[in-house]
Amino acid sequence: SPSCRSVTFATISRTIAARVSHRFVVDLAATAVRGQYEPMVYRIYTARPNDIDRCAHVLAEAFCDDPLMVGIWPRERARHTALPSYFATSLRHFHLSGGGVRYASTEAGEVSAVSVWDGPSLWKPPTATTLRALPGLVAALRARTAMALRIRAILDAHHPVARHWYLANVGSATAHRGLGAAKELIADKLAQCDENSLAAYLVCTDPANVTYYEKFGFTVSERFSLPNGSNLASMWRSPR
Repeated sequence: SPSCRSVTFATISRTIAARVSHRFVVDLAATAVRGQYEPMVYRIYTARPNDIDRCAHVLAEAFCDDPLMVGIWPRERARHTALPSYFATSLRHFHLSGGGVRYASTEAGEVSAVSVWDGPSLWKPPTATTLRALPGLVAALRARTAMALRIRAILDAHHPVARHWYLANVGSATAHRGLGAAKELIADKLAQCDENSLAAYLVCTDPANVTYYEKFGFTVSERFSLPNGSNLASMWRSPR
């Protein structure tokens, strides 16, 4: 779940119709730097195999102290060390082929935010896919593998069965938090959901971020807890 830094900024949302290959301009942000406003243009890309490491690094930054990740790796050093390879393995095996890994990039090519979406019927991978991912996952999880499996089972038990797009992860690079990149990634995909009359679902892992997602039309449908006592919220958004 993304967090927001308290900074002074203004956002001028503007969609430019012309697509250039797989990219398009979705947002023009102005951020205050010593009283001066400098434009920042974010472009949205669908990730390819050579983007995995950059996207995994951003997600590792965004989730380094997330309550769910703390539940898997209580020790900070172990968690921070494991997350880049954990996310890289997850993106490569579970999400990339479905086209749901998307990222916002600056004009300079810096990945500012990443969202991971699974389409209808794709949120639970087949056994063969899990087996291919297993070596990488075990290498990242090590002694925490059993706990990760336990938490995965809890999440799956609360996952809705109705057709939907599942927002598995969304997060911003530290330097870009609060500047609108993650917001554009979420809003852009939700617009597609609405066009296709499909709902969206996510699990908010930090209670402080429930109001953030409510701004996009998500509502809390259920609350449940992890073994370490962290409170999670299932959130559902019907198409508009």
